[in-house]
Amino acid sequence: MIVDQDTKVIYTGDGKTTVFPFEFPINSADHIHVVIYDSETDTETELTKDFFVDSVAGTVTYPGYAPREAPSESERPAILSSSQKIAIYRRTPITQEVGLGSKYPLPILESMPDKLTMIIQEIREEVDRCIKNSISGAKTFIDYMKEIDANAKTAIKYALASQDSAAKADELASDAAESASTAKELAQAAAASAFDAQKQAGLAENAAMTVQEYNAPLWEDGKTYNIGDIVQYTDGSIYRSLADGTTALPTDTDYWTKITTYVGDDFFELDENGDLMPTLQPTYSGFWALDANGDIVPIGEKRIAS
Repeated sequence: MIVDQDTKVIYTGDGKTTVFPFEFPINSADHIHVVIYDSETDTETELTKDFFVDSVAGTVTYPGYAPREAPSESERPAILSSSQKIAIYRRTPITQEVGLGSKYPLPILESMPDKLTMIIQEIREEVDRCIKNSISGAKTFIDYMKEIDANAKTAIKYALASQDSAAKADELASDAAESASTAKELAQAAAASAFDAQKQAGLAENAAMTVQEYNAPLWEDGKTYNIGDIVQYTDGSIYRSLADGTTALPTDTDYWTKITTYVGDDFFELDENGDLMPTLQPTYSGFWALDANGDIVPIGEKRIAS
């Protein structure tokens, strides 16, 4: 006969109690489960060890162990403190294992508890799919619903904030792309200006060299020349010194290089092979000019651009 409707009991720790009684009946000590609730961490822990069930005395010892199976003190958990609770509950397997035999009316009688067992199993399956209160009673169903509602509101808040951040990020990305495009245009303009400046600098350098070559002094036999000195030799060409302190003749290619064929003329120059080649940017000559097509022609000769 089962008259006790309780299936669990809860105790609060006091720092010294280790034995906790229960009065509800059980079929086996294996049907007793123990949960520890810690209010400081707001967590429940289902125990799988460190407790002992005395089915005869109706008690649970925590920390507790079967006789001669207790570990050393250092391996045992602490006694429950005032911030902890212990919940002891029964979880009986939903089975009906009694067989009455096949003699009439025993099969009919056995079918009655069998049916009740099946009904309870179906109820357990439905209950296991429900939101339930904690076994230690630390939180009620209302508490859980409030947490769910608060979490949902927080999630919506963060979702809206993320959406706003994404929109701002997209706007910043568009601004960055526009700035990058503007920077590219400015860089291209700066590159074009630099090219024009380099071209003008080249023209100015050629013009200065032309003036220097035009005013080149006559070469003097026995005079010492240094690197960069320019002279007009007796063959009518202009030479530049390649060494310091040289007295060698300008025709000596180890010490001099011919830079123009005519005095004051930069329309032609010698390349690295000693071949006569038109200069890239001619500026002055007493004998040559550029026609309308950009070709080198004698001064005074005119051509129509083709």
